[in-house]
Amino acid sequence: MDTPTPPDRRLRRGLTAAFFFALFMGAGPGLYLVNGYAASGGTIAGMPALYAWAVGWCAVEAGIVLAAYLLIWRKETA
Repeated sequence: MDTPTPPDRRLRRGLTAAFFFALFMGAGPGLYLVNGYAASGGTIAGMPALYAWAVGWCAVEAGIVLAAYLLIWRKETA
């Protein structure tokens, strides 16, 4: 297996950092940012605010995994 090039290494680190940030914001302390709005019965696109918040961050995580597959992991198997 070859050593990753510096731009590839930056991409890996960036995607890893973005994934952990999304993980932190989606199911962790990030919920407190929307909790007051949700407690008052707020909705986002017709869904309860906490649910929409968590689903939105899960979508971000899925996008990061898809980007990692297309830009990094696919090259390693080829």
